[in-house]
Amino acid sequence: MTTSLEAFAEMDSPISSTDAASDWQACGATCVAVYGTLRAGGVNDIAKLRPGIACLGRTRLSGTLHDLGWYPGLRLEGTQTVLAEVYPMDEPLEQAMDRIEGLWPEDLGEYRKRILTLPVMLTHGGQQTMTLLVYEALPATVHGAPVIAASDWIEWFKSQGIQHPGTAFELNSAPGKI
Repeated sequence: MTTSLEAFAEMDSPISSTDAASDWQACGATCVAVYGTLRAGGVNDIAKLRPGIACLGRTRLSGTLHDLGWYPGLRLEGTQTVLAEVYPMDEPLEQAMDRIEGLWPEDLGEYRKRILTLPVMLTHGGQQTMTLLVYEALPATVHGAPVIAASDWIEWFKSQGIQHPGTAFELNSAPGKI
């Protein structure tokens, strides 16, 4: 059985740390909980960012899930439970996710980082409390957006019969910052 830390140590590392900018700051968490396009099977599947990454387990986030078109936005206010997959994270992976979420190299004002301590149902059995990074949608981002009355965004999106464009979103790349 591989422990959480062993799984983290075994990850491949194709993400370059050479593009680190002095204005970027890591959150300090060693795991991330993903609930939308970064989940396995999503258009931005985290395994595309880090081949060989292994899901450590699943957790439930509490809040309100919103439909933002090709991706969801979660406000951590409300009583809805939202399924999230938990993955190990290092700084280069966090920086790559910050680009997808529009936080770096330019903050597009859609999301913010939140650090939560939650129970995680481990992939290989058992439960462990972990400190996790979660990308939370800002109030202006979800203002007027429909609420999704489902706990699993991937399944809900598939059930809508919408054909995704099939390509990952453009990374946040402000001119002159990459």
